Amino acid sequence: METKRIEFSLPSEHYNKLLFNIQKEGMAFQFGTVRLAKGTRLPETGFTRHPEHEISIVQNGKIEMLNEDGCVMGYLNTGDVVYIEALEAQAGNILENTEIIYFLIKDQPHEK
Repeated sequence: METKRIEFSLPSEHYNKLLFNIQKEGMAFQFGTVRLAKGTRLPETGFTRHPEHEISIVQNGKIEMLNEDGCVMGYLNTGDVVYIEALEAQAGNILENTEIIYFLIKDQPHEK
């Protein structure tokens, strides 16, 4: 067993703080925290896609989530839990200082 305290990055550090990065046969996952500053966009331009499924918990703050056509998809608020499918495009405008706890889960092919 390994135990860590949930902590967020300092304003002077990278916004993402990785707490666990576990890779085993058949699966891989990451667990960490994100601190995002009001008035920023993530990513700065375009959209991100990652090969992992994501579950995120908004600890505090507010994010305006965007569709690929630039329209507003919806809002993530304090207390919301969101699931994002692997390779789903994502981008958002940070409307309030925001802290998120996230899990990234990736299927790993079994070796024969």
